[in-house]
Amino acid sequence: MDGIRPGQMKLGKPEGEDCKSLRALWEEVFYGDSRKFTDYYFKEKAALNHGYVLRDGEMPVSMLYLSPYPVMLRSGDTFACRELNYIVGVATKEPYRHRGCMDRLLKEALRDMYGKAQPFTFLMPADCAIYRPYQFTYIYRRAEYTLGNGPVTGRGKTCTMGGMKKMGKEDLPFLAEFAQAYMERHYDVFIRRDIPYFTRMEKELQAQEGGIFLAGEKDGIKGYLLYAEEEQGEIQEAVWEGEYGAWGLPAHPTGQKTPVIMARTVDAKAMLSLLRAKSGSITLRIRVSDPVLDGNNGIWNCVFTEDGAEVYKDSAGTKAAKNHREREKENAPALMAASAERAYDLELSIPALTSWVFGCGQEEQCACPVDGADLDMGEKVRRKLCGIRRLEHVFLNEIV
Repeated sequence: MDGIRPGQMKLGKPEGEDCKSLRALWEEVFYGDSRKFTDYYFKEKAALNHGYVLRDGEMPVSMLYLSPYPVMLRSGDTFACRELNYIVGVATKEPYRHRGCMDRLLKEALRDMYGKAQPFTFLMPADCAIYRPYQFTYIYRRAEYTLGNGPVTGRGKTCTMGGMKKMGKEDLPFLAEFAQAYMERHYDVFIRRDIPYFTRMEKELQAQEGGIFLAGEKDGIKGYLLYAEEEQGEIQEAVWEGEYGAWGLPAHPTGQKTPVIMARTVDAKAMLSLLRAKSGSITLRIRVSDPVLDGNNGIWNCVFTEDGAEVYKDSAGTKAAKNHREREKENAPALMAASAERAYDLELSIPALTSWVFGCGQEEQCACPVDGADLDMGEKVRRKLCGIRRLEHVFLNEIV
């Protein structure tokens, strides 16, 4: 075993039911998960995943899953739904750690997602330091709550839900309608809230000795809590309409937010294409640098309008570039002028690009003038960036 390296191990990509074959490795590494929760995961979710595994002989020694989710992305005044991947189950047998196993699997998964032109991928890290070298950065901070409007059990962890109702099957369509409409009003990026989502979520929470609780009156649902108990009571999600306290929720916001979800740009073109201009048309030339996915490297020409975005990379002499330049002559002459004056407007690393798209990076941080450019040019770029509508309001509370 000492002489075997990740590059010499057999790489497998199990799909569907075959993903369940990795349960023993999952249980070995995630030994803190309860049997009930692991049973739920491998019954309800594992077969939906795309798996990656390294084997030493026939023995699985390192794994990860790509778990597909229907992600709602704001596009102007409407939403587009894209199937994007949540990275989960990153696990390596202890004797094989620090040998580059995860490195090989994660890069393979990123290349596969790049091949599908997915704009980004996301995960909930056990340790953010593991993923920063792969250009992941935090994009979502979850609100924290304290529990309490009733007595606790002898174990000191059960929350009394007061006047809230535990969700029944008859409530599913009304909950899905309320939650989806709420998310569309308040957020730019979220997992689609539909009946299958809440059906699966209820099973997940029950596996953690919790459930879904509803607040409201006879005229409809006004809020809900996703509650997991396990070692201590935890509100995973709290959503309500109107003023807090109106519905007797037993979750009290602390005012604190904890970073929980990291993301990484996968396909720079697809990522930039999510952006829109607040008004009119904005042209930018952006140099992207990516140490992992070489196809992202280069200068991207972007034309953002209120209705869409046209993005293509400099590639002199190709038919695609020529066709784009012909359209630019009609639709974006300003970009052609900028191209003649200077190489590009700004330079973004992958974490900077990701942070900017999701509203985590300030325009002032992104708009540093490139070498040789004057300060006035930097200010012009900053004003352009301020005119772009980003996906600033993110709501991603997924655990697995």
